[in-house]
Amino acid sequence: MDCKFPKEAQRLYDDAAQFAESSLAGGRPDSGFDRAGWRLLGAFGVFRRAATREAQGGAGAIETVAILEGLGRGGADRGLLFAAGAHLFGCLIPLARYGTPAQIEAWEASLRDGAIVGALAVTEAAGGSSFENIATTAAAADGGYRLSGEKTLITNAPAAGLTILVARQFPDRGALGLTAFLVPAGSAGLSVSPLPSQRGLRGATIGEIAFDGCSIPAEAVLGAPGAGLRVFSTAMCWERSLLLAGALGAAERELSLCVAAMRARGGKDSLLSRQAVTHRLARMKVRLEAARGLLYRAASALDDGAEDQSAAAMAKLAVSEMLVANAEDGMRLMAGSAWRGAAPDFGAALDDAFGALFASGTPEMQLEVVARALQTRPGGPRRS
Repeated sequence: MDCKFPKEAQRLYDDAAQFAESSLAGGRPDSGFDRAGWRLLGAFGVFRRAATREAQGGAGAIETVAILEGLGRGGADRGLLFAAGAHLFGCLIPLARYGTPAQIEAWEASLRDGAIVGALAVTEAAGGSSFENIATTAAAADGGYRLSGEKTLITNAPAAGLTILVARQFPDRGALGLTAFLVPAGSAGLSVSPLPSQRGLRGATIGEIAFDGCSIPAEAVLGAPGAGLRVFSTAMCWERSLLLAGALGAAERELSLCVAAMRARGGKDSLLSRQAVTHRLARMKVRLEAARGLLYRAASALDDGAEDQSAAAMAKLAVSEMLVANAEDGMRLMAGSAWRGAAPDFGAALDDAFGALFASGTPEMQLEVVARALQTRPGGPRRS
């Protein structure tokens, strides 16, 4: 594949990094949704520029990665960028892909300027994100549907103005009996509560949603009745491919800071003269570049119009496991200063990395997606 970085993507990366360095760097936010940071992202145009290629004014997947990676490289909080990714790929992308003209007219502009925060509600406490075990139901009612059930671990839920819900409409159809719905905040029978004791990703907010006979109109269906699996698959392909692009940029920033710290330590003989130190740094760099390659490969597939679930799963697995391993190595190298939370704060990076490890499916889930692809195309996609 061609790994050359497009000029426009490089420009977007540089602009985003400079913006983050000047406006977003400088400490972790308090727990809860980082409203101030969100407004800055909106003013910078992140939600307008980072979108599907078909969307007016939007950028392709590779350019989207460049923006988010640049923001992370410039010092934007990983939790804030995680929230932005959930908004973009869990809500805005499915709306742009499957929404009716009326739905797009009603919601897209506000999602693109950040005035409304978007969320995707799939996971349930008992069955996780398993299609077969989704228990939240949608029953036909006068002029629409009544929603009943509960969702958990929903990024942006307490702040969301619009949530895409995947619920079971046809009980006898298994995974093909799911339907996606657009559920506005304030809908009758809808209640949202934040999850307490969130260790990492503090600039994001994660919550639970309960639907107690929540009434929504028929025109709230996204896609078509029974098309919930297709809507969810699109969201997952984009999320798994691109959600951690900002964290990738943050990992590169922290590696650079760690190298500088090792150079400054050791007095007359810098710690960079010690092979035990330089080999650990080299492994961090190799992991980062390998993960970046898989992420950009998945983004390239999206730009080609393909929803390659295997490429998306490999990108998510590689980036999330790199984040954990590099944060652990950074902790070992920085030693006491890392334990005290001094910059670069690899303790915070590790907390954030563990949260990202399980988002959009656990590592085992990603491996299962890749394993299924191996059974149908063991040699991988054909190369031109």
